[in-house]
Order: sequence, then C-alpha cells, then structure tokens
Amino acid sequence: MDKIEVGGRTVEEAIAIAARELGIGTDAVEYEVVEEGAKGFLGLGQAPTVIKAWVREGYEAPTPGAAEPVAVVTEELGEVDQTQMESKPVAVETGGEADLFNGTVLKMLEDILGAMHVAAKPVVKSTEADEITVDIQGGDVAILIGRHGQTLDALQYLLSIAANRACGTRWRLILDAEGYRDRHREILEKKAHDYAAAVKSEGQEAELEPQSARDRRIVHMALADDPEVYTYSEGEGDNRHVVISPKK
Repeated sequence: MDKIEVGGRTVEEAIAIAARELGIGTDAVEYEVVEEGAKGFLGLGQAPTVIKAWVREGYEAPTPGAAEPVAVVTEELGEVDQTQMESKPVAVETGGEADLFNGTVLKMLEDILGAMHVAAKPVVKSTEADEITVDIQGGDVAILIGRHGQTLDALQYLLSIAANRACGTRWRLILDAEGYRDRHREILEKKAHDYAAAVKSEGQEAELEPQSARDRRIVHMALADDPEVYTYSEGEGDNRHVVISPKK
C-alpha cells in the first residue's frame, strides 16, 4: 500500500492535501500523525503538522457519472436502514415543520454543490428539538471546509438564514462535512489538554492563538472540570483568544 507524507497548517489541511495527491476524496484517506510541528510557547506548536497518508483499505473509486446510493438515517434507531436506498438525499422523517426545513436546506445545498461542481451530497444526520444536523458527504469536500472551518461556518450561517426565511421557521442548522466538526473538536480538546499540562508543569499562563467563539467554547468546556487550571478569554474581535492559567 503506497503511503505519502504531506504537511499542512492543521491536520484537516494536511488530509485535504493528501487527498489531492492521492486523487481521492478526504473520506477515503487514512492517516497517522508523524510530526505535530515545531514548538512554540511552553513547548507547544505553531508550525505545520506532518502526516503519513494512504488510501483506505477496501476503497473503490465511484464510477464517473454514476449516482451514489444514499442511506436513510433513522432517527429513532440512529442506524442506517440498508433496505431504503434512493438516488438523492432524503430528510429524516420527523413531520411537518422539520421536513419542510430539511427539504429546503437539502435543495439549497444541492444547488450550491452543483454550481461548484463538487461531487458530494447532503444528508440529514439528526433532528433534535429545534436543531438539525446536515452532513455533506463524498468527493473532495475540503473546499467547503476552509481554513479552521471558516468556509463551512459561513455557509452554515447563510443557509440557516435563507432556509428559515423561506420556511417561516426558527430551526438551528448545524452543517458538517465528512465529520469535520467531530475531528476538529477532538483536535482542539487534545490541544487544550496539552496546553493545560504545560501550564501545570511551568506554573505560568499560556495563550492560545485567536479562535472563533465556537472553538473558544470547546477549549473552555474541555478544561472546565480540571481542578488545577482555569480558562478565560481576552482580546477583541479577530484577536480574541483563550488563556489557560494555573489555579493558585
């Protein structure tokens, strides 16, 4: 199995680069982190991460022009119903307002993906209370994620406004792309714990790089129960960042 080594500013960026080098979508990439980058303050890094990547075992490239089947996600069971396969995404059956919002979001996304010539499809992953999660699957979706998820966040914001206005609803939309949100959260949580360990060892504060409000919240939550450190945010606008400080 051929393996390549590539580097990027983040793991997500390195995966996207590897996918292009291998000629596959990011969903078909398997990898391991070789180097987490050069070290910065308190031994924690800023420089590119290097990964070793290869094609996922059992991956078969889709036939050009062929429509990929889409599994119906059953909300009650959280499982894939293999007996119900269609040629395009379908909404989770929740009835009424949710179905209307689901269908509107999926149609808008299909139009956007078609205009961008991105070989991917949107699938409703979950519907809970007034929140719906839609995942964009297949093809090279890295272009939809952007640096630190900024493109995905912007698309989510615009789709949420457009779909709610079109439907006269007030649903909250969570837009994902090939599980990026979960991977990104895991990376941020690990980084938060690594910084916290360094803070405990050195006995001095550590400042993280400027982050979005969502990312700062993830860091705060990751360390909320740590008895030896506390976190707070400082800075304004695009420079707002998390500070991890040792408890006296």
